Amino acid sequence: MNKNNFIAHLSGIASLSISLKENLYKLLEEESYKPRQILFSPGQLENRLCFIEKGFARNYYYDELGQDHTVKFWGSNDILLSYRGYWSQPAYYYTEIMEESTLVSLRYDDLRSLLITFPEASVLVKTILNQYHDEENQKQRLITLSAEQRFQELRKHNRAVFQKVPLKIIASYLNMSRETLSRMISKD
Repeated sequence: MNKNNFIAHLSGIASLSISLKENLYKLLEEESYKPRQILFSPGQLENRLCFIEKGFARNYYYDELGQDHTVKFWGSNDILLSYRGYWSQPAYYYTEIMEESTLVSLRYDDLRSLLITFPEASVLVKTILNQYHDEENQKQRLITLSAEQRFQELRKHNRAVFQKVPLKIIASYLNMSRETLSRMISKD
């Protein structure tokens, strides 16, 4: 069952008491999505974090010319979360489901309640937030690299993107044209 997989994933991050696991299980919701569904939109409150049991998603925004720019990808066994959502602030980005996906979600209000009731949950949250922060730093570092280096880094650390996402979207993530990306792929 999907809820148990998420709890097992969290248990691999931090030690969880039986009581916390039982309470968490009651609060988790299972969700299913089809490709191209929008989970969150700019201005909307992201009211929950999601564990991607199976599937793929991305964050993106539109620039003033109407071009979309991808800023983040999530795959199976990733936790899709938002600082802004946790603090009840509206979303900046669209969150789009890229392929048929199964998610397990936890409302941020319920997470805050768990933190009050189960102090050990704070270790879990801090660890997840540190991982998220590290991913944000890696993305910022990626921007400083040459186009070829950005391409190689993505190939090295997230090969699944090239099997699941159209080149146009990958190119927007790497901040290059689709044509440049195609040339790099053909040379690789």
